[in-house]
Amino acid sequence: MKRILFIFFISNFLFLQGQEREPSIYTEIINSHLPKNNYSLKNGIPKEITIIDTLNLYNNETWIKKNKYTYLTKDKIQVTKYKNNELSAEEIIKIDKENRIIDYDGNIKYNDGKWFMTRINYIYEKNKKTIEKINDFGEIYIRYSIEYDKFKNPAVIKFDIVGPNYERLETADYDYKNGVFMILEFGYDGRLENETKGFINTDYVISKNQNNDITKMYWITSDKKDNIFHEFDYEYDKKGNWIKKIRTIITPNEPKKIISSTYRKIIYKN
Repeated sequence: MKRILFIFFISNFLFLQGQEREPSIYTEIINSHLPKNNYSLKNGIPKEITIIDTLNLYNNETWIKKNKYTYLTKDKIQVTKYKNNELSAEEIIKIDKENRIIDYDGNIKYNDGKWFMTRINYIYEKNKKTIEKINDFGEIYIRYSIEYDKFKNPAVIKFDIVGPNYERLETADYDYKNGVFMILEFGYDGRLENETKGFINTDYVISKNQNNDITKMYWITSDKKDNIFHEFDYEYDKKGNWIKKIRTIITPNEPKKIISSTYRKIIYKN
């Protein structure tokens, strides 16, 4: 049961994750293979996309998130976010030709009700990504550097506080043959602080539909021996873009459980 709950925790954490959170080995693994860029379309030029995402948490709590993406230009998007019908963020993002965020400006509401401005730059290179947080004076004050292996999985994450130049590391050593990896976390003094063993599946996809969307998969960071599967059902519009996506988890000796329902309304320019 603990392992099942852990899978839910990772899934739920990703649902909550915003640009203001620090990257980790786990989040980078998921983002590398299953980026949550619901503003990305296969066909057509969008004018506005509204996404309503309902997540059923493992403790029977339900969260509803609504994101509205308004295209100011083809590569600049205004994003308004709501959590349980309450405004939670107002953002401007710039994307590249691969729909990756390259610049982020956000006004984010934290749990204590206070609002904070966040500005982030993203730099992409072959097998490397750099994330730079910018302060009110336009200066970089935190830099994250993520290096990836040939399977697009993060091998090294460097956390650098710019100015005093304090740096700490998080590394991952993968044993793909046996489907496991080891995370080593080092503090700012260079000493090893924590070791964590995880599971990794490079062949996590079991099946896809005619639109090349995943219909059944193992969770990427789960142990296949647990026989836990995720299934996806879709509905598509006339342009071939999905407008409904239902994610179901299947665990041994338990009934199927819908863990997320995502609806997407797309207004096209053409």
